[in-house]
Amino acid sequence: MNEREWSPLPLFLITLNICLMKSKFTDEIKEVFTQSINWLKLEVEYVKLTAAEKLIILLSTMIVGAIIVILMLPVFIMFLFALVGVFKLIMAPPLAYLTVGGIVLLMILVIYLLRKPLIITPVARFMTKLFLDKNTHNPS
Repeated sequence: MNEREWSPLPLFLITLNICLMKSKFTDEIKEVFTQSINWLKLEVEYVKLTAAEKLIILLSTMIVGAIIVILMLPVFIMFLFALVGVFKLIMAPPLAYLTVGGIVLLMILVIYLLRKPLIITPVARFMTKLFLDKNTHNPS
């Protein structure tokens, strides 16, 4: 027999090695795919929790603001009646009521004219800080 005679054993080992490499490669691709799906699910859950947190902060701020406005309304009305009482000392009662009404209209006009710096800018700043601030979750 010749030394260099062909034998099927090395070809079988090469084929077996290639099949094992393909199987390992396929398993690695499957593992990467399952980890990607898991990561995507976790990201969706994180977005849901973050949105819920931001919504809770926004709603609680709106509720606290509404409660403050509701509680301050009677105080404001009493203050206006006290102001009418003060004006009644120096002028006729109908004129005192008209003067206080004029003061209220003047306050409404000033708030309307200054609505951007008094209302719109602080609300926009709060909403921007709430929804776009990246440092809300500092791990401490």
